[in-house]
Amino acid sequence: MSTIMFPPQVLARISPDLYLQRHLSLGIRPCLRSFEEFRDIQISDENLSRYSASCKNMNSNNILGSNVLKAGKTVIITTITGGIIENTFASTGSGRTVSNGTKAEEENRTIYPLVEIHRGNSGMPTDEEMIIAQRLHDGILSSELIPKESLAVKTGLKTTDENGKSQVIYPEDGDAGAAFDNGILDSKMSRVWSYTLYAKVEVFSRDGPLAELCWNSLIYALQKVRLPRAYIDERASDLKIPVRTRGRSAAIRETYDILCDPTESIPLKLNTDKIAYASGFGVVELDPEAQIPEDDEEMDVERQDKVLLADLEGEAEETSINSRISVTTDQHGNFKNVTIIGGGLKLTKDLIRHSLDLAKERSKDLDSKVIS
Repeated sequence: MSTIMFPPQVLARISPDLYLQRHLSLGIRPCLRSFEEFRDIQISDENLSRYSASCKNMNSNNILGSNVLKAGKTVIITTITGGIIENTFASTGSGRTVSNGTKAEEENRTIYPLVEIHRGNSGMPTDEEMIIAQRLHDGILSSELIPKESLAVKTGLKTTDENGKSQVIYPEDGDAGAAFDNGILDSKMSRVWSYTLYAKVEVFSRDGPLAELCWNSLIYALQKVRLPRAYIDERASDLKIPVRTRGRSAAIRETYDILCDPTESIPLKLNTDKIAYASGFGVVELDPEAQIPEDDEEMDVERQDKVLLADLEGEAEETSINSRISVTTDQHGNFKNVTIIGGGLKLTKDLIRHSLDLAKERSKDLDSKVIS
């Protein structure tokens, strides 16, 4: 019987487990990185946002913050847009308070992401896309990264003097904002609004697990968000419209036309001590039967039965490794989230401890790449 030979690309597709084990027996991975080596991350932030110096389509661009992240073959483009919503409050005798929410929901805000993994065809969102989007949404909220006050709209007022000259006054504009402090202008606006943020995360040339890469790209993009200043027209601030209910009675409803300043913006204030980056690991058990025959001199060398692989890459690693460790930590080594999936293997304390140490170093490296 003749021996059948397969090229590496074919072997990786028909038997990814054997393909991975053969590489691990040589002390390398299919991507030619060492076991604990991460991919180099390249980021760019200054080309998509309407407030960037290089923006050439400000009139039609609604992107408030962006990031382009490249890791190996994978490219992730994250764009953040926004909207303005009216806050709803529960009426109490002491004032306005938000109800029906946890402490994290009352004091912090999150972002609403949409994840798209481009595969060359269109269709309904996949389970993976929805799971990653939900993970990003919940992670931002639980991390307390975006305080509620940072998304509060400090509404300005556009006034016109007797000469027909228009001016927009904002509460934080020094002497001009004194009218707000005295309650002269603030009394005209009895409603409260806040910004809401939406993220679109697009993945191209997928080459491995994506949850950690999408998280890091979103964190980079949030640090570049600038919110447009908003104002209402003085003539519209006193406008009231009668509204009939079932044709029997009428109520007076205030109406406002909130406008966003096309040139004025303020940076999104984040809790910088809550900024954290994610790192992913895989644990694989070495199969003695798949090992390449050793020389007699190497037979006495004790081999590991399990190895820790950092930053999984390629189809062979992603499909063959079910034991995963995901760690989110800040640059100071404080852990924000740790997810461990056994996948049928018994993970030792040493493996878990070592992955946590590597995640700390990885977070420092990712934080150093932020473009100021």
